[in-house]
Amino acid sequence: MNLFQRRRLKKQLKHILHDARHARHMREDLESAEKIDALLKKEQALKDAWSQGALDQIESIAEQVIQQTTEILPPKKNPRVREYVEILVVAIGVAMAFRTYFVQPFKIPTGSMEPTLFGIKAEAQVGRGIMDYLPLNLVNLALFGDRYVEIKAARNGVVEQLVRDDPYIRSLNGVVPPIRMGLAQHFEVGEYVTKGQLLASGRVRSGDHIFVNKVRYNFKRPERGDVFVFSTDGVTHPQVQADTFYIKRLVGMPGESISIDAPFLVADGKRVLEPDVFRRQVFDQALGYAGFVFPPRDPRDTVTPLPVLADRRSVLKLSDTEYLPMGDNSLHSLDGRYFGGIERDNIVGPAVTVYWPLSQRWGRIR
Repeated sequence: MNLFQRRRLKKQLKHILHDARHARHMREDLESAEKIDALLKKEQALKDAWSQGALDQIESIAEQVIQQTTEILPPKKNPRVREYVEILVVAIGVAMAFRTYFVQPFKIPTGSMEPTLFGIKAEAQVGRGIMDYLPLNLVNLALFGDRYVEIKAARNGVVEQLVRDDPYIRSLNGVVPPIRMGLAQHFEVGEYVTKGQLLASGRVRSGDHIFVNKVRYNFKRPERGDVFVFSTDGVTHPQVQADTFYIKRLVGMPGESISIDAPFLVADGKRVLEPDVFRRQVFDQALGYAGFVFPPRDPRDTVTPLPVLADRRSVLKLSDTEYLPMGDNSLHSLDGRYFGGIERDNIVGPAVTVYWPLSQRWGRIR
C-alpha cells in the first residue's frame, strides 16, 4: 500500500469512527447497554488494527462497525434534503435572533426624510424602454429597485370623480384602481373605459432600505442630529398610524424648550446649528432641504387638532424622558411639530446605513 492509498484509508476509517461515536451519543439513552457496549468494543478493535498495521483485518472490522452503527442509528430518508432543511432553519433562527437583538431592517415608504432618505417615488413614462424588457428589467429591479408599471381599468364604466388617498388616486366608482401619483395618466374624468384599457404608466422606484442599530442606545444616549426609528405607541394624533414605526431626525433633547424661527430651529432660546446637519437644513436649500418651517394646515380643517408647534408663539417643553423627532422634508412630514415628543422607551435605534437600492445615498447615513 503506497502513501496515497494509506492516507485515503485513514480518512475513511476516521469517518467510520466519527459516525459510530455520533450514533452512540444520539441513542445511548434509547438503545440497550449491550448494543452500545458492543459498538464501543468494535470501535476500539478497529483502532487497534490500524495502529498495529493489520491491514488484512481492517476491512472486516470496519464493515462490522458500519453494520452495528446502522442498527443503532438507521439512516433517514432523503438525508441531503433533511440536511438542507436543517441548515435553512438554523440560518433563519440566527437571522431572526440577530434582527431581534442587534440590527433590524426597515424600508422608507414616504418622502418625509428627503433629501437624506427617499421613499417610494413614481415618475411618468409612456411606453417601455430597452431596460424594461427581460432580462434587463430584472437587473434594473435587483440593483436599483426601479421598474416600469402599467395600470389598467378594472372593469367597463365611466370614470367618476377621482378621490385622493395619498399617495394614490382612484375613481369613486372603482373603475380606476389605485394609481400612484406621479405616473402618466391616459384618461379623463367622465370618459368611458373598457376593462384592461391602459390608464396610467411610468416608473416606480423603491424607497431606501436601511439597517437600524438596536444596540447602540443601550450604551450611549441618543444624540441631536441622529436619524432614528421610533415606535408610535403612545402617540395620540388622529393622523399617526398606531403600532407602527416612523423614521425621523432627532432635533430636541430631554428638558429643552423647542420653538421654530423659520428656517431655524430654536432650543432654549438659541438657534440650533450643531451638528453640521442643522446648517445643511437651513443653508443648503438648493440641495432640497427646506429648513424648519411651521406645519402647513388647511384653514377649512376644523377637525384635526392644531399642531403643537403651529406658529412663532408656540413653544414645546419636553419632559426629562422625551425626544423630539422631525423630518428633513419639513414641508411634507408628519412629525413632532404635530404630536410633540416621544418617550425614550419608544426609540428603536439609530439608522446607520442604506443597504438597498444602489444610489448616491447607498452606504452610511448622514
